[in-house]
Amino acid sequence: MEEEIKQIKNEQSNILFYYMLSIGLVGSLTILLQNIYRWTLVDTFTPFFAPFVESIGYAVFIVCSLIVLVYFVASKPSRRARNGIPFLINIVCFILVLIVPFTSITLNLDYRSHKAEREEVVQLVLDGLLKPNVSYNTTLIHLPDKYKQLSKGGGEIVVEGRGQATQILFYTYRGVVDNFAGFIYTADGRKPDEASFGDFIEVKKLDNNWYWISAT
Repeated sequence: MEEEIKQIKNEQSNILFYYMLSIGLVGSLTILLQNIYRWTLVDTFTPFFAPFVESIGYAVFIVCSLIVLVYFVASKPSRRARNGIPFLINIVCFILVLIVPFTSITLNLDYRSHKAEREEVVQLVLDGLLKPNVSYNTTLIHLPDKYKQLSKGGGEIVVEGRGQATQILFYTYRGVVDNFAGFIYTADGRKPDEASFGDFIEVKKLDNNWYWISAT
C-alpha cells in the first residue's frame, strides 16, 4: 500500500514538473520570438500598437517566471535540482534577450535573403519601368504585389535623385511621423544623402552600393 501511494505521488510530481516546464517554455518562447520578429510585429500592428503587444509578451514572461520560481522554492530539497530547470530556462532566455543582437541578426538575414529581389526593383527604377505613383508624394513608388514584402509599412519605396545620383530606400521600419529605418541603394556607391532622407542616427555599409540607415 505504501509503495502504491509513493508511486502515485511520484507520478503526480512528474506530471506537475512537466506542467511547470511547459509554463517556463511558454514564457521563454514568448519573449524570444517577439525579439526575433520585432519588425514583423511593428509592421503587422503598426508603431502605435506594437509596444502594447510587446508589453503583453513581457507580462506573460514575468507571470510564467514567477510561477516556476514559486514552484522551485516550494519544492522539497531532494527535488530542487530537477524542479529548478523551468526557472533556469527562463533565466537563460532572459540573458539571451539582453546580450544577443536579434535585431542585427534578423536585418542581416532579411538583407541577404532578399538582396536579389531588391536589386530587381532597383533595375526597374533605373530603367524607368517603375516610377513614382503615389499622388501625395512624388518620391514614393507603391511596389507591385510581387515586391511589396521588400519594404515594410505598406510596400512603398522612396526614390531620390536621378542617374548616378539615384538613391532608393526600402523600409525595414516605417514610423508614423518621421522615424524610420531601412536599406538604401545608392547608384554611385556613396554614403546616402542625409539632406534627402533626414537626420541619420546610424549608417552602416552592407555591400557595394548598399547601406542600412536609421533616421529621424
